[in-house]
Amino acid sequence: MEPIIMRHILRLKELERGGKPLPRVGVTGSRLLVLSQAEELLLTIASQEDGSVRCLPMEDPEREIHFIQALPQNRWLLVSAFSEAEEANAFLYDDEGRLHTSFHAGDGIEDVQAVEDRIWIGYMEDGIAGEDSLSGHGAVCLDLEGRLLFSYRDAAQRQGLPEVRDCYGLNACPDGETWLYYYTDHLLARIIDSRVKQFWKGGAVLSWRSPLVQAGGFACFQRQLLFATPGRELYRASLNRVTLERVRPIDGQGEEIRFDRYWTRDSRLFLSAGAEVYIHDMKETGWG
Repeated sequence: MEPIIMRHILRLKELERGGKPLPRVGVTGSRLLVLSQAEELLLTIASQEDGSVRCLPMEDPEREIHFIQALPQNRWLLVSAFSEAEEANAFLYDDEGRLHTSFHAGDGIEDVQAVEDRIWIGYMEDGIAGEDSLSGHGAVCLDLEGRLLFSYRDAAQRQGLPEVRDCYGLNACPDGETWLYYYTDHLLARIIDSRVKQFWKGGAVLSWRSPLVQAGGFACFQRQLLFATPGRELYRASLNRVTLERVRPIDGQGEEIRFDRYWTRDSRLFLSAGAEVYIHDMKETGWG
C-alpha cells in the first residue's frame, strides 16, 4: 500500500475521555470542535492554525447531540440525529454558550456540515424511509431558521437522476460545491447552485463491489477523493482515471498511524490516535 503522510496538528485530551456518549467532533474552517456530554455540555474549540484551545460550557438542550458546527458571528450549531414527531433537534447557541433558538432538522441524520449561513444535511436509510417530512428529501440545505433551501429529491426528479435512499457521505466545500456519495446505485453527485452539475457511477470506484460501500466520509480535490471506511481503512480514488487504491497513513517519521476516529471536510482528512490529531490536506500534497 502506498503511504500518505499525515501532519500532527493538535493534542486534545478531550478525545481520550471514556464513557458514553463519545465526544462529538466537527470541523468548520480552521477550527476543530469537540463536544463533551459525559458530565456537562462542554465545547472545546481548537485552532489548527496556532494550536490554541478554548473551552466553552454550554446550556444543555436535554438531548443527546451528534453533530457540532461553527456558524458566522461566533455562533454554534448542535444537532441531534433523531427526532420524534418532528420535534426540534437543531439548536443554535451564542458565543456565551446560551441556547437562543431551535428548529426541526429531520430524523435519521447521517451528517451535518455548515458553510456560512447554510446547513447541509444528509439522511440515513431509516430516516428517508420513515415519515419525517424533511428526511424524505434524502439530502437538504437549510437556512439558520430551518427553512428548506435545496432538496436533492426535487433536483433529482427534475434532472432524471436516482434519488437518495441512504446518504453514505457528504462534503460541503467553502467554494460553493457540495458532494454527495449515496445509494441508490452508489452514485457520487456534485452540486452547484442548487443543481446537480455532474454525477458518477460504476467502475472500480462506485459499485456495490467497491470497498467504499457505506464509506463514512471523504475528502475531495480536483476529482480525486480520499475515503475513510467504518473498518478504519483509507482509499484514494480518481474519477478521471476511474481507479481505486488502498493507502496507509504514516506520520512524519514514517510510522503507521493506528487511528481510532476520522473526520473529513473539503480537501482535508483528519485522524485521531488517542489524544493526537493528524491532518492530510490534498491541496497541500498536490493531488489532482
